[in-house]
Amino acid sequence: MISPAQPYIGYTAHAELAKMFGRKRLMIPLALPVVAAYTPDHYDVRITDEETEPLPVDYQPDIVGITTLNATMKRAFELGDFFRKKGIAVVMGGVNASVMPGKYLEHSDAVVIGEAENAWEDCLADFEKGTLKKTYKADPQYEYKNPNQPRWDLVNMNSIFQFAVQVTRGCPFDCNFCLVSEIFGRQMRFRDIDNVIKEIKNLPAKYIFFVDDNLTINKKYAHELVLRLKPLGISWACMASIDVAEDEELLVDMAKSGCFNILIGFESLNPESLNETNKGHNRGGTIYREAIKKIHQAGIQINASFIVGFDHDTLEEFDRIFEFTIENGLPNVNLHLLASPPGSKLYEKLREQHRLFDAPESMGAGFFPTIRYAGMGQLEMFDKYIETLRCLYSWDTILDKARKLFSGGTFIHPGVNVSFFIKIRVTLIILNEFLFTREKAKRSLLAFFMDLISKKKIAPDRAFSFMLSMLSAHRQLELNMRVNEHYRSLIRRNDTGPWTR
Repeated sequence: MISPAQPYIGYTAHAELAKMFGRKRLMIPLALPVVAAYTPDHYDVRITDEETEPLPVDYQPDIVGITTLNATMKRAFELGDFFRKKGIAVVMGGVNASVMPGKYLEHSDAVVIGEAENAWEDCLADFEKGTLKKTYKADPQYEYKNPNQPRWDLVNMNSIFQFAVQVTRGCPFDCNFCLVSEIFGRQMRFRDIDNVIKEIKNLPAKYIFFVDDNLTINKKYAHELVLRLKPLGISWACMASIDVAEDEELLVDMAKSGCFNILIGFESLNPESLNETNKGHNRGGTIYREAIKKIHQAGIQINASFIVGFDHDTLEEFDRIFEFTIENGLPNVNLHLLASPPGSKLYEKLREQHRLFDAPESMGAGFFPTIRYAGMGQLEMFDKYIETLRCLYSWDTILDKARKLFSGGTFIHPGVNVSFFIKIRVTLIILNEFLFTREKAKRSLLAFFMDLISKKKIAPDRAFSFMLSMLSAHRQLELNMRVNEHYRSLIRRNDTGPWTR
C-alpha cells in the first residue's frame, strides 16, 4: 500500500516541525493503516509512505493499493504504470480517484470509489479469483460504529510524530468548494466511543490529531468523548466549526483532556463570500471575535483557516485577514487561495463558465491561483498572497500576536511529558534560534515567554511548542520562496486578468 509523494509541501503541513523532533513527517494519511485493517490475514501487507521512505527498488508484491489526492495524481499515475509493466495488479482509491475513476483506470486495474470498508475485501476476493472488476463501491454505506482498528503496527513509528484518529464521517453542510459531503454523505455517522478509546489506548504515542472535519458537531457526543479522553493523558488537536465556542463547559473540558489546538474554518470575513460558498452558518464579524475570545480563555489555541478568491473578493481581503489576525491574536493562520477540486459543486460551476485551465497538480492544494478569479488577476493575486504570508509570519508579527494571545495567563495546561532526548533537542533548537540570533524580535519572544514561565502564566511546553511551530512555518515559507519564481512564470502564462461574465 502506497501513499505517493507530493511535489510541493506547503507550510501548513509543518514538515519542518517534524524534523525538529527528529521525525520525517508530522503524520501519514490515515487511509493506509485503515485499509490494511480490512485486508485478510493471509496477505503480507507492507505500507510505504513516500514522504518518509523511498519505494524499494526490488518491491515485487502481488497487488498494489495506491491512495490518491489531486496533488499526488501525477505520481500515482507513474507508480501505477510502473507496477503494471511488471505484471503487478494495481488498485487505486482515495478522494481523487473516487471522483475521477475513468482517468485513474488508465493507469490501474481497478478503482475503489468512496469508502473502502465493504468494498476492499470484495476487490481482493475477485483479484484472487482472477475476476477483478473495474470499479468497487461500498453498498450499503458503511455503518462506521465499530470499525477495525487501524494497522499502525505496519508504520515506521520513528518517522512520524502524531497519529490521525477519526471518530465521525459525513458532514451536514454543503460548502461548494468541499468534497466531504460528496464522498461521505450529509448524514453524520459516529463511532461507538468504546471503540475510539480502545484505539487511542493502543497507539504507541500520545500526540493525536482528530481528522474529523467537525469533531464537536454533536455536542452530546463531544461531551461524552472528551470526558473519556481526560484520564488518557494525551495531547490532541482537532477541527471544529466556530459554534464550538457556544458551549463553554465543553471548551473547558476539552482543555483539561489535553486539547491544545482547534482548526477552525473561518474561510472569509466577507459575508457575501460566505453566502456564495454556502457557508452561511459562519456569521463573521462580532460573532468571530467573541468566539475567539472564549476559546483562548479556555486555554486552547486556534489554527485559523481562510480562503481568498471568491467572486465577491478583491485584493483587499488579504489586508482584512491580516489585520483581523493581529487584532484577535491569531498566530497560526492557514491562508489559502480558492481551489476547485474535481467533483465539487464549485468545480462544475467553474467548468460551465470556462474558468478552469490545465494547471500542474502540484498547484492544486490552495497555494497557487488555479482558476480564473472574478475580482483579481492571477499574478497580482499570487504576489499579494506571498506578501501577506511574509507579513503573517514575520517575527515582529509573531511577537505582537504572542503578547495578545498569552499575556492573559490562560495557557497553563501542560501537554504530555516527552522523552529526555526530545527535551534536549528542543532546548538546543530554542537556544540556537531564539537566543543566539541577531533578530531582535526572536530574542524578545524568548524573553517574553521566559518571563511568563517564571510567573507561572504559561506551561513551559506550551511556550516552546509555540516557538517551534512558528519557526517551522517560517522555515517552510523560506524554502518555498526559492521555487516561487518557477511558479510565477506558470501563473503569468495563464493570467488573462480578472474574469468577467
